[in-house]
Amino acid sequence: MKALYLLIFTALTAGAYNASTSIGSTGTLDRARKFKDRVAVPGHDDSQAWSSSLDLGVNMTKGNSETLFITASATIDHEFGKNELFANFTYAYGEESKNTTEDEFILTASLSRLLTEDKAWYVGIRVDGQHDDLADIDYRFTSSNFVGHYLVNRPDDSLQLSIESGLGLRTESQGSEDTTFGVLYLGQRFNYWITDFTRVYQGFAMFDQMNKIASYQMISEAGIETFLSDSMSFKAYAQNTYDAIPAEGRKKSDLRLISGLSYKF
Repeated sequence: MKALYLLIFTALTAGAYNASTSIGSTGTLDRARKFKDRVAVPGHDDSQAWSSSLDLGVNMTKGNSETLFITASATIDHEFGKNELFANFTYAYGEESKNTTEDEFILTASLSRLLTEDKAWYVGIRVDGQHDDLADIDYRFTSSNFVGHYLVNRPDDSLQLSIESGLGLRTESQGSEDTTFGVLYLGQRFNYWITDFTRVYQGFAMFDQMNKIASYQMISEAGIETFLSDSMSFKAYAQNTYDAIPAEGRKKSDLRLISGLSYKF
């Protein structure tokens, strides 16, 4: 199994090298600026085609210690009028000395609509899902309504910073307990194109149980993405999940450092 993952990663790396060689010889600034259209960036008010991407990251060590970590995700983004539909599905799997360290599915989807002509305020709904064998989470679904505000939203999409908050309902099965309760939701997003080819981004979400304030979950991600061609990019990012009251035997914080390739179509 590890040999297969290594073969896939080697093939993707070779493809990325060929793509970077191509863009170095034929790319122009006008062409580079079009890369912004290949990335899910909120805040538009014009109709756009569907934007989709597939991401794959593989990290492996072999020798005195043997580790394997793989992430695969699919993202779709569509903006129509003042509305935006966004969805992401991620699977993470890890091994260390033949012991499973990660086995998790994560789903995030949202639909939002701009309210004002200056593109400052928006409203939306968000759905989150999770299955984690090691955390003994059979399922965890959260549905939230929110109001958001752009603190910064440049017309050329080069810099955006937004915050949002709302109320939601969570139903989950963790361990032998099935529960449903209300949550407070707080979110924040940041996106900045430092060059025509490269952007840095960051996102944060927190869900706090209404009837048990000490029980909350935080999810954050920050990274950098640089385009190698009009359909291929390299990404390096960190993900962290914090659960104030984790399952028995699990740590509160789970940090992942990931690098890999993203294919846009």
